[in-house]
Amino acid sequence: MKDFNKLDFFIQKMRAKLIEKYVPYDSYLLDLGCGLHPMALIMLESKIKKAIGIDKEVPSRSFSKKIDFLKADLENGLPFSEGEFDCVLMLAVLEHLKFPKEVIEESYRVLKPGGKIIITIPTNFSQPILELLASLGIISKEEVFSHRHYFRINEVKNLLSRVHFKVILVKPYNLFLNALYVAEK
Repeated sequence: MKDFNKLDFFIQKMRAKLIEKYVPYDSYLLDLGCGLHPMALIMLESKIKKAIGIDKEVPSRSFSKKIDFLKADLENGLPFSEGEFDCVLMLAVLEHLKFPKEVIEESYRVLKPGGKIIITIPTNFSQPILELLASLGIISKEEVFSHRHYFRINEVKNLLSRVHFKVILVKPYNLFLNALYVAEK
């Protein structure tokens, strides 16, 4: 189980605030890689119609009638119908995936036409800083050392385009250590 400290909590809260304005109001939302501490879902609850958080480890009980959780591996296909969701979130998830393109393709499949995908990543610039902070115990070692990729900012944009998403926003933040992507089906 991932260790979770106050800094991790702060980072998740900051990330959720950053993406909030891009989530369509009254949407059916899919949060891929929500984890045990789904801060984005908590903070977006009043804005959404319904949400599903999916991950290998999820909270054992829901904290809202609007939010359900499903324990599953994102890389084994998504157990949803084509065109089911208005919005898909992948917040600090893509870098952990063995097959990120396939998960983005599945996200495209389950989104309605005009639906949005919102992604955040730590960029390649953040790798030495994150590894140092993790080795000092300031942030989660398990989280940082499970990163399979550190993407350059344009890599994710190109990946989204190759899957036929229309990229509408690429926004580096935290001194280029992280990046936000918003794209539309």
